[in-house]
Amino acid sequence: MWYLDVRYRDDSTGVVMIHQSQWQQRMLALYGQDICLLDATYNTTWYDMPLYFLCVSTNVGYVNVATMLLSDDKADSIETALRTVHTWNPDWQPKFIMSDFSLAQISATEAVFPGELTMCLFM
Repeated sequence: MWYLDVRYRDDSTGVVMIHQSQWQQRMLALYGQDICLLDATYNTTWYDMPLYFLCVSTNVGYVNVATMLLSDDKADSIETALRTVHTWNPDWQPKFIMSDFSLAQISATEAVFPGELTMCLFM
């Protein structure tokens, strides 16, 4: 079993596609309560659509627990994707989220988890 959600933003110009398998959901439940990594690929695909990975550190290394394909890097698109993953995983309450130094990623993460976590930034 896996989850797939495709959302269109209200202005009809943006698409948010999120994928998570049952195994990824299990890994997020087991290892996602301490620290999660939100990582985006930039200029590495043929299309101009950022691809985000939500990863957790397991006992054998980092694994991808959700994949998000967005039409842009705007905070509302990232927030929609994270809220969808949070809806699929209601017990997911990480203490830390590590991300790029991106105001859009920071504000989206803080909107989904208001006052509940600490951001760790890397460049």
